[in-house]
Formats: sequence, C-alpha cells, structure tokens
Amino acid sequence: MDDKGYTITPMAFLLLIPVIIFAVAFGDIVNEINQYSTITIGSDVTGGTVSSIYSSISNGAGDAGRYAAYRATRDTIDRQNFLSNSKDTVRDIATDQLNAHVIDACRKLSNETGRDIYINNVLIPANSTNQTFNATFKPEDITVEQVDGYGNADPYGFYVVVKAGVPIKVVQRDQVFEGTLPEMRGYAPIQGLEDPYIWIKSKFRTRNAIYQYPYYEESNYEGKKDYHFDDTVVIGDNLIQNLQFCLNGTDNPENYTPMSYYFPNPNGLNFFERLQGGQISGEPAGSRISTFVIGDPLSDVYKSATISKIDVDYYKTPPVSGTNIVLGSGSNARPFRDPSGSIFYLSSNYKTVLGLSNSYTSNVP
Repeated sequence: MDDKGYTITPMAFLLLIPVIIFAVAFGDIVNEINQYSTITIGSDVTGGTVSSIYSSISNGAGDAGRYAAYRATRDTIDRQNFLSNSKDTVRDIATDQLNAHVIDACRKLSNETGRDIYINNVLIPANSTNQTFNATFKPEDITVEQVDGYGNADPYGFYVVVKAGVPIKVVQRDQVFEGTLPEMRGYAPIQGLEDPYIWIKSKFRTRNAIYQYPYYEESNYEGKKDYHFDDTVVIGDNLIQNLQFCLNGTDNPENYTPMSYYFPNPNGLNFFERLQGGQISGEPAGSRISTFVIGDPLSDVYKSATISKIDVDYYKTPPVSGTNIVLGSGSNARPFRDPSGSIFYLSSNYKTVLGLSNSYTSNVP
C-alpha cells in the first residue's frame, strides 16, 4: 500500500521491472554512444590534420619554387656569372624554403589539434623554438621541372615536385594515421623575374623582365605555331603593329623602358638554361622561350654589324647576321625600327620561323 492507500499488486510490480531494466540498458547505450562519438570526432580531427598537411605541402611547394627562382636569378646577376647547375641550385633553395614552411605549418597544427606530427620520420615539435632538428624533406625528395603531371611543357613557370612515398604519421593517444605522401606538385611562375641571360650576355648593360607575348598560338591538332607578328602592318607609319607591340612590351608592369615580351621558341632557352647560360641536354623543347634585343647593346663589340636581334642569334658566339624588314616601296621605302630607333635585323631562318617577310609593300589586313 502506498501513501495514498493504493496497493501494489504482484502483477503491477512485474510491470515496473522492464522499465527499470530498460533504464539501466539505456544508460549503457548513452555511454557507448558518447565513447563512439569521441572516437569519431578524434578520427575526424586526425583526418583533417592529415588533409591540412597535404595542402600545406602542395601550396608551400609552389611558394618555395617562386622564392627559389627569385633567389637563383638574383644570385646569378649579383655574381655576374652563370650557375654551373641551375636545376640543383633551384631545387636546393626550394627544399630549404619548403621545409621552413611545412615545419611552421605543422607546429601550428600540432598546437591546435594536440596531435604529434611526423614527416619523413622526423617529429615536428609543437612548442619548441629549436631549429636544429632534422629537416623534413631532403634534396633527393624534391625535383624541379618545366612539365606538368601529364608531360606538357610550360615555358612561363615550373613545378616543384615532392616525390611519392615520403612517410607521414599523425598520432593522438591510441589513434594513429600512418601512410606515405602521394606525388605532390606546386607551380612556380617565372613571369616578372629579370632575365639573367640578357643581363650577363650584354655585359650588364641591358635588363629584361620575363613577360608573356599574348598573341602566340599553337595548334595541338596540327602542331603548327603562329606568332602573329605581322597580322597588322601600317605602311604609312612604317609599322608592323604586333611586332612593335612585342618589342614595346605593352602593358608590361615595368614598361617605363621598352623590354620585349617573351614567346615560345623550341630553339631558345628555358628558365633553367637562362640561369646556366646555354641549353641543357634533355630539357623539353616546349619549355624554351626567346625575346628580341632592343637597340644594339654590343655595338662596340660588333662594330655596327647587322646582327639578328632575336636573343639566341644576337648573343651567340659568333653572332648570326640578319637583314632588315622594308616597309613601303620606291622612295617611300623605310626600314622597320625598334622602339629605341635602331634598325631591326633578323636572320632569314627566324624570319621564316616567325612568319615575317623581307618587305611589305602594301597594307596587310
């Protein structure tokens, strides 16, 4: 009997038992769910940490490559001498810079997540300011190349490639992610960098920043190249407009002085070859570029000879002779001149390659 005068019969008491049992069982389920949630959340944090490490390496590789390109360019110009092995130099600088970036990023991740992070079997301490522990990447883990992952050459940038198979481990108590990195690529543009080849070959008299000529086209279907230098010719103004545009470097951020654009040229020099002063065996032809020489910076050496003004002709030893391009006819015939006022000479070979004629006697639409 309860305090209200009701009697709990044996049957009623039996009805209460399952409720009590269920309540106990429900408590166990809640505990198990909480434990499972903790494991799941922990796994998510570990997985997110791994994903962040991948992003840090990929993004850092591109930044490290751009920094290495600038440093190698400045060192070459400041030393006034070409590099003996430009690709190794760029790779080594990029490796050091990538290490600094990844170590800094992983320290922050370790502090934020409470995870221990190992790359290449090196523990990256969360709170230490000690910089003397082993680097995460070694030069043999990194390559630099001017082709993408599909073998396509890029004349205006290169890739810092972290090889596949570098060990990575993220640890938090009993949770461990352990695996290896896939191949990772970061793109480093070279546009805007000063050309060390032009600087040194002109005996430190001429500078040129690398910017892309926008009118070049290549047909992947037919493999043909069209430079479009003579699409528009104005006879009365003695002007080949597209060629003049290329020579001026119009819209070039540094156009306070004419610095000619760069265009693809299979027989030119790519970025690494410009650091080294000549072609490197095995480099893809599609990675190579050329530019035109403004004025006649070596006139005292060449003694007013008519030298072809494409860079690989002008600075060749001995240089390659060229002829001018005549605009108009008869008494109105005039030689085409560059922005400095110098007569523009070009070898017969490059006139053919670049689609330029010896003379234009009428307007070309």
